[in-house]
Amino acid sequence: MKKDYILIKAKWGLLFQGIFLALIFVVLLFLDDGSIYSNLIIGIGLLSLLIFSFWGYKEMLKPIKTLNKACHAFAGGYIGYDIFNQNYELNKEHDEMMQKMHNIIEQKELVELYRSQAEYLALQNQINPHFLYNTLEGIRSEALIGGLPAVGEMAEVLAKFFRYTISNVQSMVSVEDEVSNVQHYCRIQKYRFGDKISLELLFEKEEEENIKKCYMPKLILQPIVENAIRHGIEPLLGNGMITIRFQRISDRLNIFVSDNGVGMKEEDLRKLNKKLRKIQLDETVNPNQEGGIAMVNVNNRIKLLFGEDFGIRFYSTEKLGTDVEVSLPFEGIKPESAGGRYEEGSTSY
Repeated sequence: MKKDYILIKAKWGLLFQGIFLALIFVVLLFLDDGSIYSNLIIGIGLLSLLIFSFWGYKEMLKPIKTLNKACHAFAGGYIGYDIFNQNYELNKEHDEMMQKMHNIIEQKELVELYRSQAEYLALQNQINPHFLYNTLEGIRSEALIGGLPAVGEMAEVLAKFFRYTISNVQSMVSVEDEVSNVQHYCRIQKYRFGDKISLELLFEKEEEENIKKCYMPKLILQPIVENAIRHGIEPLLGNGMITIRFQRISDRLNIFVSDNGVGMKEEDLRKLNKKLRKIQLDETVNPNQEGGIAMVNVNNRIKLLFGEDFGIRFYSTEKLGTDVEVSLPFEGIKPESAGGRYEEGSTSY
């Protein structure tokens, strides 16, 4: 919406009126006092002052009163006036300040929305998770008794995966715990896809133990791996490989989740990365959403916790694969210098 800046109008209005009155004064210097022409010029000057006064009331004083009324109502907690959607602003700097305030308030509201959602999920998951665990343990026992070890193993892995996913939905966890959950998830997927899916973990040799002890938000890696399987490897004709590489650079932890899947179209990649540059206040935050929206939600969680400097970014080439870079602050241990080569941590899950 195009806005009118009151102070700019006032500046040009006063300048025009000042020049006009100065011209009238100069003309009067060359006319005889009391002449018909001097009286006419004086009349024109008075008329211009009257017109300017009316214009000033309509274009400056009235908008300022309207803006002040909206600010006063907003300060009093009345939301009937939308202070961020006024037709008038004092100047460009004031407009930018109001937009910044609007973004801050919206971000706070989004934080509250995520917090409420997490509390709802926590209450929902507290219905009786032990019933699920006990049921899976019963299936596992019956499978082992019946000579079906693969079914028993599947039930055991499912129990571990659900236990991690359901418990303490708001907690920060160690990288080691988050990686363990991804390994369980990939083992579950292997029951469906067989050797089509492989997982490889790479750590900097000198930093592996420190990285594993570092803390990160829970359930960041699993949705990214799920996205890689669903959109990258599942449509692939041959076998797929997912590689998770961990890199520490000073006080930052970079995680790269790569797959050799079908990749993304350049236009789709551009649109997704555009969404991931900032917190998306207009995206649905349904945790059951898949694909792009799921990635936006993961990105929102990171940015809300740590700021705009962190988050995720996609790199992809069609028919070659996709890389997802996850940028997090290095938390949990005293920062040390990074460096070193990579070695394989875990493979073939």
